[in-house]
Amino acid sequence: MYNIVNALDLNKKLPLWLAIGAFIFGITAFNNRKSHSKVSESDLFIVDTLAGDLIVPWGIIFLPDRTMLFTERSGNVRIYRNGKLVSAPALRVKEVNPSRKMGLLGIAVHPGYSKNNFVYISYNYKTDNRALLRVMRYQFRNDTLVQPRLIIENIDANANHTGSRLKFGPDQKLYITTGDADRPMLAQDLKSLSGKILRVNDDGSIPPDNPFARNDTARKEIWSYGHRNIQGIDFQPVTGFLFCSEHGPAGGDEINHITKGLNYGWPLIHHGETRQGMVAPIIQYTPSIGPSELVFYQANAFPGLKGNLLLASLRGESITRLMLSKNQIIGQEVLLKQSYGRLRALTVGPDGYIYFSTSQIDPPEGKIRPGYDLLLRLRPARKRVQAIKASSAVSGTQTGSTLPRTSGNLYQQLCAGCHGKNQDGTETAKSFRDDIWEYGSGKKDIIKNISEGIAEKGMPAWQGALSKKEIESIVAYITAQKN
Repeated sequence: MYNIVNALDLNKKLPLWLAIGAFIFGITAFNNRKSHSKVSESDLFIVDTLAGDLIVPWGIIFLPDRTMLFTERSGNVRIYRNGKLVSAPALRVKEVNPSRKMGLLGIAVHPGYSKNNFVYISYNYKTDNRALLRVMRYQFRNDTLVQPRLIIENIDANANHTGSRLKFGPDQKLYITTGDADRPMLAQDLKSLSGKILRVNDDGSIPPDNPFARNDTARKEIWSYGHRNIQGIDFQPVTGFLFCSEHGPAGGDEINHITKGLNYGWPLIHHGETRQGMVAPIIQYTPSIGPSELVFYQANAFPGLKGNLLLASLRGESITRLMLSKNQIIGQEVLLKQSYGRLRALTVGPDGYIYFSTSQIDPPEGKIRPGYDLLLRLRPARKRVQAIKASSAVSGTQTGSTLPRTSGNLYQQLCAGCHGKNQDGTETAKSFRDDIWEYGSGKKDIIKNISEGIAEKGMPAWQGALSKKEIESIVAYITAQKN
């Protein structure tokens, strides 16, 4: 369980949201498809459903005129304006490859948009049967994204670990996150762009102050490396510190404070481990919460959240509020726990309200629900009630308890989602209980498959995340059940 942290003074901060009770969220019935204004005066905030029947709204931005643009992983950039979803997409990316977790992903607006109308997107595509990631720049004119310009491409990707958030920093540079493409050692390879945070100018050129700009044995776009699969980045107001959220292996999800040129360890360290020359996370989560987008809250609609870092989560199906002192987490609180399913995009609108999306069309973890996926908005209610006090506590370096790393538990955590709890297969992967083993049923073959993964099937590589002994124990578990 997470700690609910810090007793909040009503005169200074917003009352603890979740302590009021889960009944608050019952006001958002999807079938209505409109804002829900008929609520009890005792409610602290309201969740509105802005749009439904979407396909994984992956990123959300706002333009200066308050027009919202968001990506759907299927390949559309959509427009939401004046309380309505515009029927025609601003862009359909024809070459997008939307297999599993891949597709149209990140979106960012140029800090000088009022002068140049620049919008950036990232998406997966295929060349010679290779899954790759590309970042493009467009101009938004007459509700259409036009004049495409390539920023960067040919970044190795994969059905699971492909990133990719885009964010402009206070330095006016574009920061791009990439996954390790299910090939863990790429994260340590400075000649590869995978498993990295990249930093480029707004036209894709290399800033001369990048850490490897003068290194002929490294890619000059790299800002930091040793990342597994970063799903969110944002800059802390005042300090300018960069933070990211990152998926770990079998737990070990991370929040990292990013420093120029440093190595964040994957796959050589994880789950809060340390090693000389590598940076451990400021907090890690085991069991996994599946962290997605994060954003610092600096608006006035929820004054009690000012300066807090908000984190959407997929497996955790929640928004986590993180309280920081400079680059250290001093407390946390979980919001919207298991109210709407897997949460993917998260941002703050010009009105100070919190906008987020669901990610249920996410095989094999996500289960499609009627009317999903959703675009949602959280806003304050008209009247706030007296705060409910909670005892203060400081978060530790780990939330929750780790399941024993036995062969059965490891199988259920890592393999059951695709191969079934009883190894009888799913729509995603075949059964282990028959004699049809496409990639070999011998011990040596299974060890190789678990260690190196099967990229074309979207199977992750677990070498580095698991010890040789743990991999062998999973093989023994699989073959024992088969027999």
